[in-house]
Amino acid sequence: MAKKQKRKQKVTLSQKLIRIIALVLVFIMVSIIFLTYKGLDVLYLTLAGVESFLATYEIEDAYNSTTGEFFSVMDSIEREYAITVELYSSNGDFVYSSSYKGMLSSPPYNKDTYVIPDSEKKNYEVIMDLGQAASNTFNLSRDTQGSRNTEYLVGTWNTETGIIIKIFKVKTTVDNNARLAVVFVSFVAILASACGFIAISIIVKRITKPLGKMSEITKNMSSLDFSQKCEPNDVTEIALLADSINEMSESLKTSLDDLRQKNEKLQDDIEQEKTIDRLRQVFISGVSHELKTPIAIIQGYSEGLKVFLESDPETAKKYCSTIITETERMNSLVMKLLDIIKYESGEYKLMYESFNVYDIIEDWFERNRSILDEKRINAVNDIDKEYMGFGDLFILSTVVNNYMSNAVSHVDSEMLIRASSKEIDNDRYRISIFNTGEQIAPKDIDQIWNSFYRADKSMSRAQGRFGLGLAIVAAIQKLHEQEYGVINHDNGVEFWFDVKKNS
Repeated sequence: MAKKQKRKQKVTLSQKLIRIIALVLVFIMVSIIFLTYKGLDVLYLTLAGVESFLATYEIEDAYNSTTGEFFSVMDSIEREYAITVELYSSNGDFVYSSSYKGMLSSPPYNKDTYVIPDSEKKNYEVIMDLGQAASNTFNLSRDTQGSRNTEYLVGTWNTETGIIIKIFKVKTTVDNNARLAVVFVSFVAILASACGFIAISIIVKRITKPLGKMSEITKNMSSLDFSQKCEPNDVTEIALLADSINEMSESLKTSLDDLRQKNEKLQDDIEQEKTIDRLRQVFISGVSHELKTPIAIIQGYSEGLKVFLESDPETAKKYCSTIITETERMNSLVMKLLDIIKYESGEYKLMYESFNVYDIIEDWFERNRSILDEKRINAVNDIDKEYMGFGDLFILSTVVNNYMSNAVSHVDSEMLIRASSKEIDNDRYRISIFNTGEQIAPKDIDQIWNSFYRADKSMSRAQGRFGLGLAIVAAIQKLHEQEYGVINHDNGVEFWFDVKKNS
């Protein structure tokens, strides 16, 4: 459970980067909005002061003009700058107010003879001094008349012509402009942040996706799977990393392939060594068992030969003949054992050649015709004359000889030996040697291919049988990588072996 929770807590590199970038963008956006809110407030106050300063020039020109359009010009100025104005003459008299609608409302306006009552002045108290100079002041004030407590930005200018201009701008207007600016800037900041987040997310994924693929490939490499390769990338560092991973993958693959080949060779060597050791044990065990009798016979007859050599030459001659026979049997046994060891150890190198299957069977029949006739065996060669095999003819002839010799030794009843063939597939022929007679006992079927195993224990030593013929057949067929076997029939036994087709 703990491992599962820990796995859930893991996030990808792209997720981490995107989260960090999102936090940074949110911080920047909030900072921009905060600074905008604070900064624009000051900025709009400053702009209001600048506008008021510019309005003073227009107001002074209108006051000093003699065209008689003072009211219309003032009305235009007040609308344009969203301000109200109070004018004082060079004598300090209150001569104009935007809110006054008395006699001065209609022309002709005589600025030198008419004064507005002081009661028309705005009543306010200064809240904050925003700056002052030799000829002007600028402050934030609150209207003390009535209950609205309206705040004004009040600018007072002493002109060169001596008149005093007071300009009032309602601070709510400035605040509204600032709020609109803040909303606009906030919207732009959010939109820019969103676009930036999307763009950066795409870039991050574009950078981290190859890294994720590389992680997957290196994980597969740890499982010895080198089939996948990192794809090219236009980011230089990632491209270099991808090339390095691909080179490492190829290097590891080559090294592991080489190691695998050496391991397989070592395994083969070990198996071969085991085979040789097993064969050595078989050889020692078989030879020690099979040679005890002939050695004892040779020893006995040699001692007898020594006794009868001078006194009874005829008996000595018979003893010599027996010694020679036993020696030949010993030699035959050793040679057969050496053949098995040679075939099973892999030391024997096959010499492949094309041959006619019918001919090697017919050749055996011809060479052993006297034995077949003597035992009155009916030998039939039903091999297809068109069948051409491919293999080591020298040792395959041994397979045929051992099968045939085995058939001659066990043929009975109808005294029939038949060689037949059939096509197994596009690559093999199956050659069968059948002889009438007794079946092989089920308990012996799997044992007859072992060295020194004789299913028929009654076979005499005089027949020269050691139980090695079928073991040699098995070794030769394994060397050719072909199958072999035996089948019991109602009236006899069929031994078979496969031969590779000549392509």
